[in-house]
Amino acid sequence: MSHELLPGDRFVPMLGYPQITVKRINMQTESLNTNESILGRILHIFLFLYLFLLIFPHTTTPKEIAFWTAFLCWVVLRLRKSEPFIALNPIIISLSLFMVIAFITSVIGMGPIENINRFKGELLIPFGLFLITATEFDNLKKVKQLLSALLIAFAIYTLMAIIESANYGLQYFWDKTHRDQYLWLTNYSQMGAIIFPLILGISLIIKNRWLKHFLLAFAVIVFAILALYMSLTMFLGTLSVLLLWIIFARPKKYRVWIIAFISLFLFVFGLFLYAHKDNITIIRYGSKLEKIVNISGEFKSDKGFSNRIPPWKAAVDIIKDRPLLGYGWGMKKFTKLVQQEKFLEQWRVNKPSVYNFYTTFRGVFFPPHNLFLEIVIQSGLLGLSAFIIFIGIYLYYLFKNILRNSSDTDRNFSIILVGGTFLSFMIMNLMNNELGNISGKIFFVVLGVGAAWINSKPS
Repeated sequence: MSHELLPGDRFVPMLGYPQITVKRINMQTESLNTNESILGRILHIFLFLYLFLLIFPHTTTPKEIAFWTAFLCWVVLRLRKSEPFIALNPIIISLSLFMVIAFITSVIGMGPIENINRFKGELLIPFGLFLITATEFDNLKKVKQLLSALLIAFAIYTLMAIIESANYGLQYFWDKTHRDQYLWLTNYSQMGAIIFPLILGISLIIKNRWLKHFLLAFAVIVFAILALYMSLTMFLGTLSVLLLWIIFARPKKYRVWIIAFISLFLFVFGLFLYAHKDNITIIRYGSKLEKIVNISGEFKSDKGFSNRIPPWKAAVDIIKDRPLLGYGWGMKKFTKLVQQEKFLEQWRVNKPSVYNFYTTFRGVFFPPHNLFLEIVIQSGLLGLSAFIIFIGIYLYYLFKNILRNSSDTDRNFSIILVGGTFLSFMIMNLMNNELGNISGKIFFVVLGVGAAWINSKPS
């Protein structure tokens, strides 16, 4: 077989094969690299766009387009690489096991079509976000660029919430009576609690002094709004991030800064409470603080933890009826479950508080507001076990990575940004379930970049 020699080409002899030209091989390689580079840029642009739009309400269609475009580019990129499509490490295997169990229980559960639709939106998209970030964002430059989408969007969201509050006064932040009328404050606490550790974490790993100061000032504003918001689990989540900062942040001067900030905040907040101690809102705020101290009393009360005790008791009985596989993904079915005659009759006799609660709020969607209970209802004890195994394996490798790497950047990224996000998310979900909501998607993005960071380090 003959090969035409083009100008500028030179022959390279290869044993047992026809002579080929180096120039043609280089052109093919360069073309492949160029295509991959273009796909990579498209992936980063659309994922950035998705995370930016994620913060804002009423952007469902653009978000869907952005995510699935990024996901398709990621699939093509992974297929073109010589390495395995998905690295089968313990973290990804354990999360995949949870996804498989949740899917199977949805197919065989109550209302399979609705279950699968819920599974797609609430679990499949977060799983996709985790896989993309775990494989494509393995250095700090990429991570900072990606997470900046969330920070920019949430800064705009916070500004709009403050502007909107001008129409209502300070009570805008704490009066839940009319909160459904607000556009910007409705989901602020959930997003604020999960983005707060990102703000602090990025501020520790960037070198630009002015940007660092801006992020710290932004963190102070978010912290103040969450303190006024009167959502205690969200506020406790942010406090847990500050505690991590005080114990682990490097260099040590940053720990002194945060101690000084907390001291100043407590002083100013104390003055504010004292100056308005007769205000009805301050009295309500104080009663909420008392609930933290009197946890045992809250569990004993029929209206404890803001009426969560009756749904928790109802959830336990519903789980007993189908403990292993649950009812399929999606909590909307809980409204139908609690109205089934067998449960109502059981509660009427043995648990009057639960019976009165669900007969009073008949037809109102009032789920248990607890991540772990709701996972068991949807995917059974098998699903919960798989989820806990995933969390355990992830934390094991995260701690192992922290102990193995001693640089300030490594520790600040792993402990404050990734660990802080994890801790804040788990605390606020003791009385909520944000797994399929905005904060849940952000949670899986952060876990993904944390997994990429862990896997990029030599053992």
